[in-house]
Amino acid sequence: MTENVREITEEIVVSDPWQRWFFRLLGILTLLRLFLSVYLDLTPDESYYWELSRRLDWSYFDHPPMVAWLIALFGVLPGEHELHIRLISVIGSGFAGWCLFCIGRDFLKSSKIGFIAAFMMSFTPAGVAVGFVTTPDTPLMLAWSAGCLAFLKAINDSRDRWWIVTGLMLGFGALSKYNMIMFVPGVAVTILGFKKYRHLVFTRRYWLMVLLAAAGTVPVIYWNMAHDWISFRFQFDHGLSANTRPFFRNFGEYLGGQLGTLGPVLFPVLWFVVCRSAWRSWRLNDEVRFILAWMALPTMLLFTRTATMAKVEANWPQVAYLSAFLLVSEWLTLGENPRRRFKWVVGPSLFLSIIALVQSITLVLPLPVRSDVTVRMHGWEQMGEALKKVDAATGKKALFVVQGTTLTTLVGYYGEIESDRIVELFVNGNFRIWWKDRVIEPGREIVFVDADHYPETARFATKFSQTSTEAFDIFSCGKKVRRINLTRMSG
Repeated sequence: MTENVREITEEIVVSDPWQRWFFRLLGILTLLRLFLSVYLDLTPDESYYWELSRRLDWSYFDHPPMVAWLIALFGVLPGEHELHIRLISVIGSGFAGWCLFCIGRDFLKSSKIGFIAAFMMSFTPAGVAVGFVTTPDTPLMLAWSAGCLAFLKAINDSRDRWWIVTGLMLGFGALSKYNMIMFVPGVAVTILGFKKYRHLVFTRRYWLMVLLAAAGTVPVIYWNMAHDWISFRFQFDHGLSANTRPFFRNFGEYLGGQLGTLGPVLFPVLWFVVCRSAWRSWRLNDEVRFILAWMALPTMLLFTRTATMAKVEANWPQVAYLSAFLLVSEWLTLGENPRRRFKWVVGPSLFLSIIALVQSITLVLPLPVRSDVTVRMHGWEQMGEALKKVDAATGKKALFVVQGTTLTTLVGYYGEIESDRIVELFVNGNFRIWWKDRVIEPGREIVFVDADHYPETARFATKFSQTSTEAFDIFSCGKKVRRINLTRMSG
């Protein structure tokens, strides 16, 4: 039987050129992502999630725990390297691409559509980053794409198995990022919107999915109950509450972020295709395209509405585009000249991705350092060498007080400093929880670290009898990327 399965699989691969092209693409992308993982330093956000993995908990101030759990899991690999943190994204992005390919092949009946969708996912500027940079979006992307595939399989299956997988992916996603809640409207609208599916609410398989999804929220709710619901309050205040900035600034930043991370043509085309599919698929009783559209539309609408009154980060809506890529991919293959459509819609995104890749590796463009996000992946290892020397000079007993949460965690990672010897200056976020009721013992030597953004050294120098500051200019690719100030304070 094993031989028969192998023969059938080989026959499918040989007879399906787009499947062969998908695996070639996946191989090339994996090699590229591994190279970037090894060559580039961690981003500040990655070091932050690494710090969470050193302090394992049921949840955290700003995010559920899955990214920290996964980093801790991969951390058991021998040695200490950025690759241990980034393997999660290399594997997760490859798996997400495979899910899109399978949906295109099995439900839209075209391996070509699946291939183009996986290609688009990988070659937007945001897709390039998520391919190797590990954040909570990494497990969220994995859960969302696998959940979409599982739900498409489950909806017309009377057995339990795919409903169970859908529930597991919902639970996994709930442990990854709060955005996973926006997967639920797509499930609900599908079941309630099609008369033939409404009976599912009264079946065992439906409630198995619901219970497994709910189980994923238990650790997060438990942690929040013990911490005065601080994470939920932060998310509502940070992500959904109105701010005092003018409408044009909020919405302009949102629109610019989406056009820059998705592509100046792909973004409006995506909106057009998703909205059209959401309406036409319901009229035509086409549940496959209806599901794909409504897995995207609630998130897109939510963050567009939020952007009219508050700041929306460019990455927040990105997970919704996964199913949308399949609909756009199908639209690209239609018409009299699909190659021309592909060139004009996907071409600008591909061009921006190549520019971003080249700049990340070489810093060749003369961009202002503070405006160039790729600089965030350069120079931290040099900072680490300076930190280690200062730490050794203090007998590895000094407390490192650092300005800014992510710089604090970068100091911990590249300086190889224990968690109990680093603290953020203003004790923000998780540091407020970790340092609650802690008192710095009198006489403790302090090393104050700042990156010349908001130097506070003079403010604290008067409290110590001896202070000395060393400034380190950090260079990468022949360009000065930052200055790090290390101030020893004693007495």
